[in-house]
Amino acid sequence: MIILTRKDLDELFKAEIAVNSVREAFKLNYHKKINQPQRLVMSIKGNWWGLMPSSTDYSFVTKIVNVILENKERGLPSVQGVVILMSPDSGEVLAIIDGTTLTAIRTAAASVLSTEIAINGRNIGNLGIIGAGTEAYYHAKLALEYFKVQKIYISARKSHFELARKIGGEATDLETLLKNSDIIFATTSSNVPVVLGKYLKDVFHVSSIGAHTPDSREIDDDTIVKVKSYIVDSLEAVSKESGDYIIPKQRGLLENKMIKELGEIIDKGIKVERPSLFKTVGIAAEDNVTAHIAYKEASKRGIGVNVSI
Repeated sequence: MIILTRKDLDELFKAEIAVNSVREAFKLNYHKKINQPQRLVMSIKGNWWGLMPSSTDYSFVTKIVNVILENKERGLPSVQGVVILMSPDSGEVLAIIDGTTLTAIRTAAASVLSTEIAINGRNIGNLGIIGAGTEAYYHAKLALEYFKVQKIYISARKSHFELARKIGGEATDLETLLKNSDIIFATTSSNVPVVLGKYLKDVFHVSSIGAHTPDSREIDDDTIVKVKSYIVDSLEAVSKESGDYIIPKQRGLLENKMIKELGEIIDKGIKVERPSLFKTVGIAAEDNVTAHIAYKEASKRGIGVNVSI
C-alpha cells in the first residue's frame, strides 16, 4: 500500500494527465461503466459531509469529504478529505490518498475540460477566478498549464491579493472581473450568486463548482437567461443537490436551452454554443479514475510512501 500526499499528487498530475483522467471518468459515467451509488450526505456539527463510493473493473474507491467553512479561520482548506483505493479482485488496500488535493485537482480538471470543449480550443483570452482558496489555486494552476491565457483576474472576499501574486494574476473587484473575463471559474463557498449576468460579456463560459445544496446559488438568474448551453457533470446529481439547477428549473428558466451531461457531449462530439455554463457538484467517477491513475503512475515512478497494515 502506498500513501500519496499533496506533494506527490502535484508531481503526478500535470494538467494534461489530470484533464485526460476526468475526460475518461465522464465517458465511463455516460456509458454506465462505473458503479457509483448516490453519495451519502450527512450534517455533522452543522457542516456538510459526504461519503462517495464507486467501482470499476479495475478499482474500488471511496472518498470521505467535508466542507467546513470555519477552517478558513484555522488556516486550513475548507474542503477536507481522504480517498481509499482498493483492489476489486483481492480487496486489498492499494493506496490512501490526500482527498483534499485529489478533489481540487479533479474538480479543476473538469472545469478546464468543460472550457476546452465550450471554446473548441486552448486560447481562452481573459480568465476570471472567483475565490482564493485551494480550489481557486488549482483552477489557476491547471488552466495556466493547459491554456494560452491573456490575463487572469482574481476576486474574493480576502486572500485574493496573495493568490494573485502567487500565480501572476491581477487581484480585482468582482464587477471588474465579470466585465473583463471571457472564461469564469466560480470556486466559492457562497450561498448567494457571485456570477451576475448583468456584468458579463455577450459570449462567455462559466464553470461553477460551488453551491452544492438545493437552496444555495453561485449563478444568478440573469446569467441563466443568457446561457444557451447548460452542461452538467450528472443530471441526476444536480437535480437533487444544486440550487443553480433546481431553482432555475422551477422558475422555467431552463426551457429551450441545450442541457447535456459532459460525458455525452464528449462521446457524441456535440457542439456547445456559447454563452455556456458548466455546473458540477462532483461525481465519484472522477475520484475513481484519478485515484487509479495516481496509483498506477506513482507505482511506476516510485512516488509515495510504501507502508504495510
